[in-house]
Amino acid sequence: MIKGIIFDMDGVISDTQKIHSKIESELLAKYEIHIPPEEITQKYAGVRTKEFFDKLLSKQNKKYNIDALVNKKWGKLEKIASLSVDAINGSINLIKSLYSKKYTMAVASASYSKYVQNVLKTLKIINYFSAIVSGDMVSKGKPNPESFLLAAKKIYLHPSQCLVIEDGINGMQAAKSANMKCIGLVDDINKIYPTKNLVTSLSKITLNYLNQIK
Repeated sequence: MIKGIIFDMDGVISDTQKIHSKIESELLAKYEIHIPPEEITQKYAGVRTKEFFDKLLSKQNKKYNIDALVNKKWGKLEKIASLSVDAINGSINLIKSLYSKKYTMAVASASYSKYVQNVLKTLKIINYFSAIVSGDMVSKGKPNPESFLLAAKKIYLHPSQCLVIEDGINGMQAAKSANMKCIGLVDDINKIYPTKNLVTSLSKITLNYLNQIK
C-alpha cells in the first residue's frame, strides 16, 4: 500500500529544468563543449551537476575548477528561484490533494539545498512536505537510489510503501533500484522508460490511479 509520495522537483513540481539546462549549456560552451539544453535535459536530468560536468570536462585538454563552475551555476539559479518560478501545470493542485488525503510527502532533488528551499518557498508549498533531500545531502546522485532511500527513511516509511514521481530517466531508474513504485511524467507514453506507469500530465494522477498501481 502506498503511504508516501516522493517528488522530484525540477520538471515535476517546478518548471525549472529548462533553466538548469540553459545555464549548464552556456557554462560548458566556454570549454568548447557544445551540447544543447534539450540534450542535457534528455541525458542528464536528475544527475548532479558536478558529476556530469566532471564527466564531460575531463575529456577536454583544458584546466577547469569543477567546484567553481558548480558554484557559479547554483549562484545563478538561486537568484532566479528567489525572484520568480513557475509551477509545472497541475503540480500545486496534486500536492494539495495528496496532502488532504493524508499521504506523507517528501522531495528528493539532485539540486542544492538552498536552491530547493528557495523554489518551494517561492511556490508557497514547502510546508506540505515532511522531508526534503537535496543533492548535497547524498554521496551519489541519480540513477543511484540513495536520495530516494534517504527520503523514505526521513518520512519513516519502507521503500515498498513509497511512490516516486519523476520526469527524468535517471530518476526513474533510481526509483526502480530503490524498489519503489514510480510514475513517469513524460511527453510521449509510447517510448520505453524504466517504469510502465506513465502520464503526460499530473492531472492524470488521481486517487483512483494511485490505487491501481501495483
